Amino acid sequence: MDRLSQLPDDLLIKILSFVPTKCAVATSILSKRWLSLWTLVPGLVFEDFSEEENEEINEIHVRSLSQFVSGTLLLHKAAVLERVHLNSATECSPWEIGLWVRIAVDRFVRDLKISFCYDHCLVNLPSRLFRCETLETLQLRRVILSEVPCRLSFPSLTKLRLLSVKYSDDGSFSRIVSNCPILDDLVVETCHRDNVATFTVNLPSLQSLSVRNTVRESPPDDHLFVIHSQSLKQLDIVDYFGELKRIGNLPKLVEANLQSMSYHANVLESFTFVRRLYVCLDGEVTCSY
Repeated sequence: MDRLSQLPDDLLIKILSFVPTKCAVATSILSKRWLSLWTLVPGLVFEDFSEEENEEINEIHVRSLSQFVSGTLLLHKAAVLERVHLNSATECSPWEIGLWVRIAVDRFVRDLKISFCYDHCLVNLPSRLFRCETLETLQLRRVILSEVPCRLSFPSLTKLRLLSVKYSDDGSFSRIVSNCPILDDLVVETCHRDNVATFTVNLPSLQSLSVRNTVRESPPDDHLFVIHSQSLKQLDIVDYFGELKRIGNLPKLVEANLQSMSYHANVLESFTFVRRLYVCLDGEVTCSY
């Protein structure tokens, strides 16, 4: 502790940025010097991984997490919030999530993650998020998007993770993806009743694409994936219950991994120039080099 007290404030703030936000806030009790150091940390990570089944205890966790996130964001003083991550095992209020995101956008957030571990959670993302010029990385996991505006733009977004997201309509996915002009890394994971029949990926800038479609319930969700991105260098598809439409020429493709329960001849034709190819169809490896 004595050695830490001898370090300059900027280095202490950097150290605090590598620990969970709850731990960083706890350091405020150490001394007057530490009282406000955590408020200058450029990244905030909120986690709630309680697996308690008791409803009364779960309600306390929800209320505690919501109060902690709101209080932390209101007390935070850094001019720029580079990173805001919410990883929760319990549902949060859509209004509260919208407020937290608005604060993050107002602080020029670059890396935003909203992730729920078990059940889907309805989120009300503010319209200003969909026009955020600073956002570079966005991950949404097990969320229900209440609305995706018709006009949106992510001019700086390079990495996008849409994992088990439920959309408001069939066109929501396309509107999000098609308005990311410099996106180079995209991961898509489908889920039951996600309200999207066709996932279209047509991005000239895209270099890495990962698609995972492995969940089938009753009634079945048979998704159609249409992929056309000529700059693609890496392609990873795990598709057990959907259909892949002709991808088109992929002249820059370096590595491809295709795992599927059905044979897609038109897709394999697109791998003419690939350097490393792994294909597993109907549980059997048919091509690997």
